[in-house]
Amino acid sequence: MLTSMADTGSEQQFESVFQRSPRKRRAKPALSRDRIVGGTIALLDRDGASALTMRKVAAELEVHATSLYWHVERREDLVDLAVDEILAGAASALPGPDVPWDVAVKATARRFYMALTEHTWAAEFAGSRPLLGPNAITLSRRIVEAIQGSGADEEGQAVVIRAVSNQILGAATSAVAMRVAKSGHSQGHEGAVSAAVAKADALAVENTYFDQALDLILAGAEARPRG
Repeated sequence: MLTSMADTGSEQQFESVFQRSPRKRRAKPALSRDRIVGGTIALLDRDGASALTMRKVAAELEVHATSLYWHVERREDLVDLAVDEILAGAASALPGPDVPWDVAVKATARRFYMALTEHTWAAEFAGSRPLLGPNAITLSRRIVEAIQGSGADEEGQAVVIRAVSNQILGAATSAVAMRVAKSGHSQGHEGAVSAAVAKADALAVENTYFDQALDLILAGAEARPRG
């Protein structure tokens, strides 16, 4: 669930690294949050989600683990910071306010989806953690603002927001899962997929039709009775 999208403007009860002010030191620290995020992403890209520990990130940065704990309190902080960092590019160039609402939703949703699938670990983490970082919130708010301009009533807006959120995360999660499975099983995997599902189902799992699925969601929003 893209919590920041579904619950934009509501009170957040989920404790997050983004809600804590960075600690300050008198002397200039050798380690910074930016460096920690870079090292975390490098480790994840090379070794995968299962390899992420505070100790391994410290080793990646060639520092003692205690230095790392000054900046982040736990492994989940590393997850949240890394996922939000890979969303930075997607959040940096969003459709302007003059773009039609449905075009803005599709363009922003695709940027969100592409960012999550660029790193195989990102969608996995996004499915288990609320996305509360500034880049995730920027993307989510643009989608929410666009849907609010659709003319739908509040209930209709909530339904569309939830459907788009589920499409982004569900499509990203299944796409990277299929990618990982293929890389690990090659020909054996291909045979298993062919035996288990029809061609159309396999294409859906691969998320070949991401844009078309969004079109169905937005067409449903247009067809929904107003008021």
